[in-house]
Amino acid sequence: MTKSLNLGFGEIHNLLFKSYLPNIINAAIEVSVFETLMNESLNYIELSEKINTDQRITESLLEVLLSIHLVQKKDDKYTLTVQSKEYLTQRSDSNQLEAIKKFIVNEGPFCKLAHVLKGNVPDFNQNIWSTEESIKKIEQGSKTGAIQNVVAFVKEMPAFKNAVKMCDFAGNSGYYSFALLNENKELYASVYDLKEVCEIARMIKKDEPDFNRISYHAFDLTKEESWGNNYDFFFSSHYLYKYVETEESLTSILKQINKSMKLGGLFVSNHMSGDFNAETQTTISIIELRTRAMGFPSHCIPKEFFKRALSKAGFGEFHMQEPKFTLDYPTLLLAAIKIKEA
Repeated sequence: MTKSLNLGFGEIHNLLFKSYLPNIINAAIEVSVFETLMNESLNYIELSEKINTDQRITESLLEVLLSIHLVQKKDDKYTLTVQSKEYLTQRSDSNQLEAIKKFIVNEGPFCKLAHVLKGNVPDFNQNIWSTEESIKKIEQGSKTGAIQNVVAFVKEMPAFKNAVKMCDFAGNSGYYSFALLNENKELYASVYDLKEVCEIARMIKKDEPDFNRISYHAFDLTKEESWGNNYDFFFSSHYLYKYVETEESLTSILKQINKSMKLGGLFVSNHMSGDFNAETQTTISIIELRTRAMGFPSHCIPKEFFKRALSKAGFGEFHMQEPKFTLDYPTLLLAAIKIKEA
């Protein structure tokens, strides 16, 4: 059982994320973002065409620079701030381009950002979270408030209190399932994830209380495979980002989820929505930049976009909890009931 926390890890997390900024700023310098915006006002598409960079990663890069006041934005067009013109352009006599290089590091998620921006985007490797070390790290990170946040939200749902069969979709070691099983003694959970993840999860969780009420199912998340049926509770955390490139793509996977559930069943999503406050704007924009630079579509599902897709997929009766910005990964908790067949 995970104890409750009043404080999240967010403040420390935001501080640590700032350590990525030198590499991000240097990459912007290397691909000529500041030089190009010196005397022009451009949207991200226009800029990426001028400097020959990946459009979506350029968009995320600009949002990071916006959050730290190195560019400004009006009517979707970006221009330099006075500070950037003075210190981050070659034509300025006061430029500090060499000073920036003193702070960059040669490892980490942004050490090759300029290369990626130039179109060398890697194919996303879904196996990066398939080692025992990474599985344990993900669960450990969730103990800073994420598990507590989900449990507090879900246990108040009337449909959860009567649920007996749960699907934990792309559920890693099942750490959310174990916490939720503790709140409903009649519930049994099926965790679907990659074969390697399931094998490791069985090994490292075998001595957990309620292990007899959880099962692991190897599942290739890149293929159209079934993940069971007759669920009265379906939970997905930090995975459906894969389907956000179009509303049709998200609706399609939600229709498949609908088909696996009983009428009246409860669906709960735990995903970031892209919302931020003043303290988290930089962190959340860096998370999105890192995600796109890895070759993954996004790390957010906007709230209204998500609700529209759910409605098209046969869900309704929405209940939401807005992101808590004291958490390191502030998520929108979105619950919906299956009200009709997809």
